[in-house]
Amino acid sequence: MKNSDLFRNENDYADFPGDAAVAHLAQTLRFPTVSHVDTSATDYTAFDRMQTFLRTAYPQISAKGTWEKIGHSLLITLPGSDPDLAPALFMAHQDVVPIVPGTEGDWRHDPFSGDVAEGFIWGRGAMDIKEMLVAEMESAEYLLARGVTFRRTVYLAFGEDEETCSTGAMAIVQTLRERGVRLEFVLDEGAGDVTDAADWGAPGTLICTIGMYEKGYGDLRLRAKSAGGHSSNPYHGTSLGHLAEAISAILHHPPRARLSESVRNSLAILRPWMTEEPMRSWALHPESFEKEILEWFQRRESLYHLVQTTIAPTMIQGGSPAGNVMPQDMEAVINFRMIPEDPPDRLLTEYRKLLSEDISIEWAQQIAASVPSQIDSYGYRSLKSVLEHYFDRLVFIPAQNKGATDARQYEPLCRCVMRFGPFLEEEAISAEGIHGTNERISIWTYLQGIRVLIRLMEETCLRGKEANE
Repeated sequence: MKNSDLFRNENDYADFPGDAAVAHLAQTLRFPTVSHVDTSATDYTAFDRMQTFLRTAYPQISAKGTWEKIGHSLLITLPGSDPDLAPALFMAHQDVVPIVPGTEGDWRHDPFSGDVAEGFIWGRGAMDIKEMLVAEMESAEYLLARGVTFRRTVYLAFGEDEETCSTGAMAIVQTLRERGVRLEFVLDEGAGDVTDAADWGAPGTLICTIGMYEKGYGDLRLRAKSAGGHSSNPYHGTSLGHLAEAISAILHHPPRARLSESVRNSLAILRPWMTEEPMRSWALHPESFEKEILEWFQRRESLYHLVQTTIAPTMIQGGSPAGNVMPQDMEAVINFRMIPEDPPDRLLTEYRKLLSEDISIEWAQQIAASVPSQIDSYGYRSLKSVLEHYFDRLVFIPAQNKGATDARQYEPLCRCVMRFGPFLEEEAISAEGIHGTNERISIWTYLQGIRVLIRLMEETCLRGKEANE
């Protein structure tokens, strides 16, 4: 089954100018807004030109909104008429990843062509994530053009460097914090994977995830020192041997697996469809089968990362130049992806106790897991309802977002920060295109995603009312 077979209510907003929306996305893909960690390599004139185009393409937003450049990021405020309603923030990022050198000739259409061909819109950013940026603009413009006034203030927030270091999102958040802004909900890219729920004990049920939090990230640096020397006399061992023992010790002492509140919520939603043991027994008696459920998750590649902080040795350097020479200073890096229950400081303390004094360890970089957003929130309930209107036979569940996004920066402002791009593209196209060669999005998928965003904006910002937190 194709994802497009799940689409429904495609006749909604029949007067929406779809051809113009396609042309607008195509044009934004022609601006090479590539971000680099070394910002001196970033061509910010491409960002400036794209923002100038957006002002021209969306006259209603230009006339009725306040546009602020924060660095090279963009914050647009569309004021609401009811000050008692906390604002909603729809976000995306302007920047894209570079084209891998040497692959330019592998693209069927030039990566910055914005070609519309074969039913697709082609170019770097077509799925990550200019389609969301343009779709959010299209949605607000469409509603404003019908003469409406938002009851809830709407923010459109587009960072400049999500693919590198998120300083743009941080600057936008700082601006909002200084103004005392609290948000009702935030919607960013993410999740949206459509899979069979067999691994959850519900074979035949199609599920789609809404990202409600992100795992933490940490690069743990280990160092071992020795005098080196001839390999014929390794009486005190070698720095490489000590380092290998330390890596092995950490791998054999992972943090314990736990069922987080987010996983429990997902299980509770899927309970009516569970037919496989032990999931079916858990559905009937959840308090009695937690150990079995944890073991079930740990045995499945698609699930184990939901209950477990993962540990992956990724780098080692400093070896000797010859097979008969003992190395001196050695260094390794172990990458951790941490569930919310495992804060980085506690992990560091525990592993220092585990390793010998010959090994020094420190975080080369670390970010704690984000705070899981509330599924009883107005934003989550509204998004889920809208998605169920536009996609048939899908069960939407809250879940961990696989990748890191700008969204985590907004968590201090909001109890509901959601990661979901409503563009349910076919898996083969997504896998090939996101950060890869021949990135593209089908026109059909793109327009259905816009309908989702229009309805969400309409229901929550024109009609909806929820008390401030």
